[in-house]
Amino acid sequence: MQEVFGEAFDVRSKICNGGHGKWNNMKRYFTYFIYPFHFAHHCQSFNYVIGWQQFFALFYAFYCRLLQKEKCNAVVVVNFTYKKKSGWMGYWYKKWMVFCLQSKYLDYIHVPSWNYAELCAQEFHLPKSKFIVTHFGLPDTYSKWKDSKVEYNNYSFSIGRSNRDFEFLVDAWRKMPEDEILVIASDTFHPKAAFPPNVIHRKDITGDRQFPYIANCKMMIIPILDGTICSGDTVLLKAMSYEKLVVVTVPSTLGEMYIEDGVDGVLVEKDNIKFQSVVSRLLMDNKTRLCIAQRARIKYLDSFSRFSMGKSITNQIKNGTDFGKGES
Repeated sequence: MQEVFGEAFDVRSKICNGGHGKWNNMKRYFTYFIYPFHFAHHCQSFNYVIGWQQFFALFYAFYCRLLQKEKCNAVVVVNFTYKKKSGWMGYWYKKWMVFCLQSKYLDYIHVPSWNYAELCAQEFHLPKSKFIVTHFGLPDTYSKWKDSKVEYNNYSFSIGRSNRDFEFLVDAWRKMPEDEILVIASDTFHPKAAFPPNVIHRKDITGDRQFPYIANCKMMIIPILDGTICSGDTVLLKAMSYEKLVVVTVPSTLGEMYIEDGVDGVLVEKDNIKFQSVVSRLLMDNKTRLCIAQRARIKYLDSFSRFSMGKSITNQIKNGTDFGKGES
């Protein structure tokens, strides 16, 4: 039992991301489905239910509504994101999502983007007052990995499993100097064409293995596929905390919530010529790159720690969200 801001919290956890592939995915979905049932059955035992894994909170609300439980606590789904699916699966997935989100049992939905909160409110016909909009947060692990070593030198790094436009990144990198290496770490990226000699694709850099590669890169690049979907927050903040310059394509929620262009990160349009010009200049200008990276680390410490995120969410729960104020 832990006390946070005057409230006693009991942390319950269940690891779901043990691996990838069909069998691991099936186990993960089964855990999403079955794990929250116990807590819904004993809902009277809790004043607050805060689901860091969104599907735990969503299934909790689902079971409470399905079983017509007494409304006895406040439920918050953290880091909410919705990605539309096609076909009959997409139809029933949205039906289920609406059943959970429009339930009286789900009180607040946390998203790290004002624009995304607007889109979700429209998509699911929800009042804006139901949304908590604040940044993501990560614990600081820089000291653990800053002196680690990897097999590459003088490289830029890009990593991600979803909502990444690696095709754009590879295409833009074709005209970069041959000695500027790009390492892409993704086990879900299936390239449509052969890589240029200075691009390396790795499928085995996952979990904690990614941190030495972040710690040793010249810059982190996050090419966003769909700028309306919240994604990439973890990679962005990890790189900022490791004192790295981060280049993010726009539009994106990352540019909206975290980066002041040219001050603590760089935002660039998904245009090959503009991208090549901006990135080439940064790779050659060590002083500018290091200054931006240092400011990124300072901003992370001031604003984007896990503690700062929790404090912001807690204050909005206690005081009411700002998003819907002033509206009828």
